[in-house]
Amino acid sequence: MSTASDDSTKQWWPADFRLIYRVNFGSELSLELEIQNDGTAHLHFEEALNAYHRVGDVRRARLHGLDMVQYVDKTDGYRKKLQQGEVVVTRETDRVYLNTPNALALLDPASRRRVCLVKENSLTTVVWNPVANKAKSMSDLGYHEWTQFLCIETSNVAANAVILLPKSSTA
Repeated sequence: MSTASDDSTKQWWPADFRLIYRVNFGSELSLELEIQNDGTAHLHFEEALNAYHRVGDVRRARLHGLDMVQYVDKTDGYRKKLQQGEVVVTRETDRVYLNTPNALALLDPASRRRVCLVKENSLTTVVWNPVANKAKSMSDLGYHEWTQFLCIETSNVAANAVILLPKSSTA
């Protein structure tokens, strides 16, 4: 899939760009986002590939690979904190893990599976789940559906936003 800047896109973002999103399905799922700066000025942007991972019970799921990584806790006034051990969802979770180029592993004992997440050209990881209180106020999420997913976003946000030189590409 692709899109490019035109008069309608320039109403909300004045940049000259072309965006290509590639998805490959098979024994592995591969997501790739390429952005081309077609303009004459630097292009500064953030991006995230939102992947909602189905789990048997998010309260039992464990995310490995972020131990001793600093994160911004969006549920606690954007305070910077240090992850200690595996990520476990026990309350509303909305975190931006900084400087995270390495692979992650999602362990899902309720479904008896392990999902490996490999990243390239991604320096932040967002982990999100609203849990019960917030889920019931969301029109696009059923009250009990929060227990069945963990959103893990391969991203470049905050201090790791991308600055793309004119006439260059992220790929």
